[in-house]
Amino acid sequence: MVKIKRLIGMVLAAVCMSASMVVASGSAAADTNCGSGVNDVFLANVREATATAGGRTVTVKLVNQRVSDHSFARITLNYRSGDLTWVDRSYDGGRNWTQCGPFNRAYSNDLSNLNNWMRACARFNGHSFCTGWYRDTD
Repeated sequence: MVKIKRLIGMVLAAVCMSASMVVASGSAAADTNCGSGVNDVFLANVREATATAGGRTVTVKLVNQRVSDHSFARITLNYRSGDLTWVDRSYDGGRNWTQCGPFNRAYSNDLSNLNNWMRACARFNGHSFCTGWYRDTD
């Protein structure tokens, strides 16, 4: 009886370990499809939004990397640890979109923006806000 209980315990442990491996690989795939690190070459700020919440004002900008046709969000005023940034990308002018992030840092990963609609978003003091949509067509 003890051997059977041990065997059942080992099988359950193996099942749990394999289930957690599936979850981990799913997360990695999502991160891989969510842009890359920021390259600070030939940047242009194309949209900006400022919000005040809890007595604190924060500005987020949608930054366009002109050479690579990528955009990312960057908090440019009053970033604090714990603030979140992300970008939304749409193919239909903002009616539907996918979110890349949020990231617990002053800037998000970047995403291809050529012929896509993009906006930068931030969250601080429990308040979320976004820039207007921007479409890069060069």
